[in-house]
Amino acid sequence: MAFGTGTHESTYLCAKLMQEEDCDQKKVIDAGCGSGILSMAAALMGSSRVLAVDVDPEAVRVAEENIKKNNLDHVIEVRKADIMEYLPFKAEIIAANLLAEIIVKLAKKIKKNLEPGGVFIASGILTEKKEMVIEELVSQGFRIKKILEKGEWCAVSSQYNEKNLC
Repeated sequence: MAFGTGTHESTYLCAKLMQEEDCDQKKVIDAGCGSGILSMAAALMGSSRVLAVDVDPEAVRVAEENIKKNNLDHVIEVRKADIMEYLPFKAEIIAANLLAEIIVKLAKKIKKNLEPGGVFIASGILTEKKEMVIEELVSQGFRIKKILEKGEWCAVSSQYNEKNLC
């Protein structure tokens, strides 16, 4: 009912970068959580707290059901919210498996929800739009850490530090 079965290349790439960043005992935001797959992955990787947000009420409902079915509701909170608006929660890792155009818009706003030195993992990017996303991340003060590609999709791991703007 909601986007995200876990088998799509972009979901795989995002989860792989989350694993490489070591979610253990870290707070994570799943921006545009869909069915909650990445939120559950973060919880299973040892995250201390996960905030799953989506603007679609159906996605929120499905994510809540999936998280309860997997007994992860003690770690994951699901909210109907727009990550581009005010969200009173800061995390060490933010994962967003969204379209490139949305990630570009999100890059300007996501910093407010990252702890100092936090990592933003962006996936759902067609390889032909990779440079557009990288350019925007760099212009917003993110340092590109790693890029993974699979098929026509890519994911970018970047770290934010206000000093990156200097």
